[in-house]
Amino acid sequence: MPFSRPPSSSAAATVKRFAAALSLIASSGALPTAVLAVASIGALPAAALADEAERALGLRLADEGRCGPALEVLARVQGDPPDDAEVARRDGLCALRLQDYARAVTSLEAAREIDPLASRIDLFLGMAYYHSGRMEEAAAALARAGATDGERGEFLLYSGLVAYAQTDFVAAAGRLDAASQLSDAPVEPMASFFLGRAQLGAKDPEQARAAFERVVREHPGTPWATEAARVLDEMEGGDVPWWLIAEVGLEVDDNALLRGRGVGLPSEVSGQSDLRGFWFVDAGASFIEFEEVTGGATFRFAGSEHRDLEQFDTLAPGLTFWLDRVIPATDATLRLQYDFDVPFIDAPRDGNRDPFVISHLVGASIFKPWDGGQYTMIGTAVGFDDYKYERFDLGPDESSVACAGAVFCLPDRDEKDATDRDGVGGGAWILHHAPLGVPVPKVEDGWLEAEYRYQRYWSEGREYDHQRHQIEVGVGATLPLELELRVRGRYAYVPYGSPTVFADPSAIANTPTGETVVLNDDDREEHETGVRISLSRAFGERVLVTTRYSRTRNRSNADVFDYTRDLFGVSVRVGLGG
Repeated sequence: MPFSRPPSSSAAATVKRFAAALSLIASSGALPTAVLAVASIGALPAAALADEAERALGLRLADEGRCGPALEVLARVQGDPPDDAEVARRDGLCALRLQDYARAVTSLEAAREIDPLASRIDLFLGMAYYHSGRMEEAAAALARAGATDGERGEFLLYSGLVAYAQTDFVAAAGRLDAASQLSDAPVEPMASFFLGRAQLGAKDPEQARAAFERVVREHPGTPWATEAARVLDEMEGGDVPWWLIAEVGLEVDDNALLRGRGVGLPSEVSGQSDLRGFWFVDAGASFIEFEEVTGGATFRFAGSEHRDLEQFDTLAPGLTFWLDRVIPATDATLRLQYDFDVPFIDAPRDGNRDPFVISHLVGASIFKPWDGGQYTMIGTAVGFDDYKYERFDLGPDESSVACAGAVFCLPDRDEKDATDRDGVGGGAWILHHAPLGVPVPKVEDGWLEAEYRYQRYWSEGREYDHQRHQIEVGVGATLPLELELRVRGRYAYVPYGSPTVFADPSAIANTPTGETVVLNDDDREEHETGVRISLSRAFGERVLVTTRYSRTRNRSNADVFDYTRDLFGVSVRVGLGG
């Protein structure tokens, strides 16, 4: 039978009196008087005995380092609000060991409130605050801990880490240096590694080099040694970190033209479905490192070649430059980024290679990790698009003399100007990713993520001036045979600022010769839904094979933009470098 609270102080005292009495009886040999001794204590409540036994079990499990089951037991015996300092303290220590820093802070704060003199409570609380990104509170807790724990390795390590996070590199170096010299404290190689970082911040590269070399020499094969070697290589002007990714694949597209509802095909086009090959190359290097700022550039080049619709073959080169900066006193990273892309049509039949659009985009984003493998990303961007394709009026206007002999006439909406897509756009987005948290048979590393994205585009022509509100939800996991499954669904609401200038095909078909086509006067509005499913399998560290399917359904009140599209593809990706 579970119990939600530990025994009351009177019940605990009764238990102690009961144990003392039995001890006295056993040592004196007065076994015949045992019944009288127990009777003199009084009847012991069964609930109190059960609570005390479970409390003792939880504390013992915590002492033995079996923190998973210990937390389960301690949660059952802790009061609400907590009223047992030792239970709260052990709960906090186990949560700290399991990297559940939010629970560690809550439990250790409760333990300190009940018993401010509990053993090393401020030291442990400072450690929990540090891992939660609460640097001011961590510094205050460690300052209190210094009076009693100032010589401990953990105190020196974490007080140094807090000073480093607050960019007090001189103080950080002194404390981390002291921590690294304690042979009996389990703070290495972390202390020496951050000592090197702090000394770089303090403009002492020689001491920094010595610290990193100690990590490499004394702790080979560890991630700390690998990272220290990388920093040493950069300090010596060694190879710049680089990477190269290449991907090739085939894709079946059942609506390559994005053909809308009721829209006919030109006579020279035999169908709208097509098979295409595609390829993608991404090459980059991280060559900027200045104090806490890193950055680099990447060049990408994508292309596609259709089996039938050669006029839709594309080539798409692009460049990206970025700078990253860890935000002081947090473990969040700020990224500034600029993208430049020039996709163009590569039609071998007529020899044309015409730019389709020139695009510039400037953005900023923040990546923030949380406890338990969660992270959040937020960002904003603004860009400019310059479309290069030629535009035409759709047909004779009703004001035109030629309209009298035409099959149909259009209202005078100046389609050539209205369909000018050049413009400026901006937007913002937020994404949160979290482990699934629910065990599923034969499935590992499950995760969930959700994203909201807002975009606004101001085009020169009114046809493409619009907003976009998009919600996307994704799940993924590792299946048997090391298959990585990803499923993403999205919904977007896209309102436009004016009616479309494109007539519905049915309106044209039903318009008598020489009459004016009746256009929809409602502002264009679209509801887009989609799903993407991919299944990947890695072969070694360099090769990834992926098969994918996606479906898009765009529901529009303008027939020419109302379409469904299904894609199925398979690709092989190879990665080199770091």
